[in-house]
Amino acid sequence: MTSMDNFRSIFIAINVKDLILIKFYRRLQDDLTKGLRVLNELAKKLRARRMEGGALTLASPEVRFKLDFDSQDPVDVEMKELRETNALVEEFMLLANISVAKKIYTKFTASSLLR
Repeated sequence: MTSMDNFRSIFIAINVKDLILIKFYRRLQDDLTKGLRVLNELAKKLRARRMEGGALTLASPEVRFKLDFDSQDPVDVEMKELRETNALVEEFMLLANISVAKKIYTKFTASSLLR
């Protein structure tokens, strides 16, 4: 088996595992899961509105280093997988920051600085 075959096998296994998880979570109908689905849809709409308004996309992959336990020397580098949940949290953090900035601007117009 070549390294490319290994890669394909791993890739397929990861995708099958994800599909199984997705199917499992789609079947969940408890209040928490339903609420998270609503929040996720809202986050997608907020993101689309920001992009339409000219927001920049500066996302770059996060790199993590695996360190040797004893020497603490780097032994491997991996890219952090960005998931939909990351985008959900990011959108609501941005919404909070924008809301606070607008409030500060309305209360302290002369001394506030918005970028």
